[in-house]
Amino acid sequence: MDLHLNDKQVIVMGGSKGLGFACAEALVQEGARVALVSRNMENLLQAAQKLRTASKYDIPVFACDVQNPADISRLGEWVISTFKGIDGLLLNAGGPPAGGALTFSDASWQTALDTTFMSVVRLTRLFVPIMRRQKYGRIAVIESSSVKQSIDNLALSNAIRPAAAAYLKTLSSETAADNILINTILPGPTRTERLEALLQSWAEKAHTSVDEITKRREAQIPMGRFGEPQELAALAVFLLSGKNTYITGQLIAVDGGYSRTVF
Repeated sequence: MDLHLNDKQVIVMGGSKGLGFACAEALVQEGARVALVSRNMENLLQAAQKLRTASKYDIPVFACDVQNPADISRLGEWVISTFKGIDGLLLNAGGPPAGGALTFSDASWQTALDTTFMSVVRLTRLFVPIMRRQKYGRIAVIESSSVKQSIDNLALSNAIRPAAAAYLKTLSSETAADNILINTILPGPTRTERLEALLQSWAEKAHTSVDEITKRREAQIPMGRFGEPQELAALAVFLLSGKNTYITGQLIAVDGGYSRTVF
């Protein structure tokens, strides 16, 4: 299937590792012109080098801490000076740290809000006007299954990610007439560095081994295993493609049946 991504310019936030890198790799394989953004320049350069072998284009990179509004402003300046237009945007910020509802300070809550919620607001405020001028744009945002179903010991994620999803739902209605389609992806447990850190945290809290916690967690998934980053990337690439012409404002889970909610 031709996804109409050839020569399309797509910005991948958090693109140096994990789910973001898997999405960037899949986009490159479809012929898209991919630019990577994340906090660490060394990681970005390593990721870009890996992608260049499969891409017919150079892989531009930009270091940006999405907690910092000034960094996001500099990203906007870089995008305007570097690209003629932006066809697609993948938003993907690292998840907040694990912990219970009463364990975090005001500063920790503010950091989580800046990273998980305000980054989405600021980045869409930056890129949507560019897409509106083009009368075309596709945005996919990686959130978490915690949007629909709370996860033990992830109070920050459980509280903040639903707010981001609600914001994106509102924005999708406001941009649909401009042919800008916005969707939210809800990954379940997926084999990334983030999951490995969570497994370690859960094991320590339960006073057991990571292997034992892994078995328990996989047993809660109807498919009996954790997801792979490439499985989420397949959906993200379609949502970011020209082949997606009528899907917007949706929350779509990629979780092997982990979420038990109907809606």
